[in-house]
Amino acid sequence: MNVSPVKTIIIFFIALILLGTVLLCLPFAKHEYADFSLLTCLFTATSAVCVTGLSVVNVGEYFTAFGQIVILLLFQIGGLGYMLVSTGLGLLLGKLALKDRKIMQELFDISSFNKLFKLLKKAVLIILCIEFVGAIVLTIGFLKDFSFKQAVYYGIFHSVSAFCNAGFGLFRNSLENFSNNPTILYTIVILIVLGGLGFFVLVDIIDKIRGKNIKLTFHSKIILYMTLGLTVFGFVAFYIGQISSYINRGSLFWIINNSIFQSISSRTAGFNTVSLDSISSFTVIFFMILMFIGGGPGSTVGGIKITTLALVFVFIRAVIKGQDSYVLAKQNIDSDLVKKALLVFILMTVLVSFFISLMLLVEPSLDTIKVIFEAISGFCTVGLSFGITSELSVTGKVLLILAMFVGRIGAVTILVYLVNRKPVVNNIKYPEGKILIG
Repeated sequence: MNVSPVKTIIIFFIALILLGTVLLCLPFAKHEYADFSLLTCLFTATSAVCVTGLSVVNVGEYFTAFGQIVILLLFQIGGLGYMLVSTGLGLLLGKLALKDRKIMQELFDISSFNKLFKLLKKAVLIILCIEFVGAIVLTIGFLKDFSFKQAVYYGIFHSVSAFCNAGFGLFRNSLENFSNNPTILYTIVILIVLGGLGFFVLVDIIDKIRGKNIKLTFHSKIILYMTLGLTVFGFVAFYIGQISSYINRGSLFWIINNSIFQSISSRTAGFNTVSLDSISSFTVIFFMILMFIGGGPGSTVGGIKITTLALVFVFIRAVIKGQDSYVLAKQNIDSDLVKKALLVFILMTVLVSFFISLMLLVEPSLDTIKVIFEAISGFCTVGLSFGITSELSVTGKVLLILAMFVGRIGAVTILVYLVNRKPVVNNIKYPEGKILIG
């Protein structure tokens, strides 16, 4: 039996969302005072599976401990990544077609398909260890304000949420109450970054530390360089945009800590330590840019992926310089790979623009910038919001559910067969057409 990775991904995610919706609809999944809504349960399940973090209700107040654990399990499974899940299921259900094997080898950058399952198990073990350590440190951080039992629970929930870049929290105002707690801030930041690197970059780093690799792979180096560059870019943008607003509210140390946190969280996770209503329009624009970029391929993050951005820059530079080859960090990049990156970039731009347009159409009474921000946050599975999620109409919520699902599945999954099709030989020769540009 041949199993298509793309079909497996779609079926698995739909099934998981439906299962999550059913579990959240159970009477003991919500508090007695909370009004039942099927749409609320569907929205929350989709947001959790797609590791987005948007919610039409306050998770900590609306859902019981059972409901919160269901949400945690949903974004843990969703956070393992659609590539990880689809590959594991493909190996369990039966043999993959030869074409699918080549696709998975290309996506995971492995030399032998037989080694893939072992690599997946190692990745899962590393992930669970990271989340365990993160939970311990966060528990210590939460002990300042909560009992030991509460601190442990909050530590586990937020550790998994941070690593999976889910953005779900159990507090009404995200992490604003902990903006002065460096232990919590930097633990969350580290978890977010590690979750955004990609599973196989993590494996590569661990192998390098243990001496199994002489040096990191080229892919891992690009991911690390781009992550650092975007973090600095976001930090500078947030610092410049907010320094005048916060100079009287906290020390320079507080401003730097929260600028670093928001730079990293806004690109992937969706946690916030400052109220979004207080940030400048300048900062909002840069937040939307960072959300659209996302993190590394094979990670828990949405967006176009930072490697796609890197190859788009490579293409632009080559065109400007009139070069007939593509070079990145003194390495030649195959032209076909650059074409794929451009295709992903264009298609993702079209898709996010499509959802933005529909959201603006069905939500004319809400602030335009906030609706645009919400649509990008949902499609790129980030989870940052100005708090308008609960104010959306039924149509708006359904559109956002679709945006989260399409954004999580990603253009790469949709295109994976298109870019691997055999080229069609066209024997018909047409006359050359000339048009003006610019």
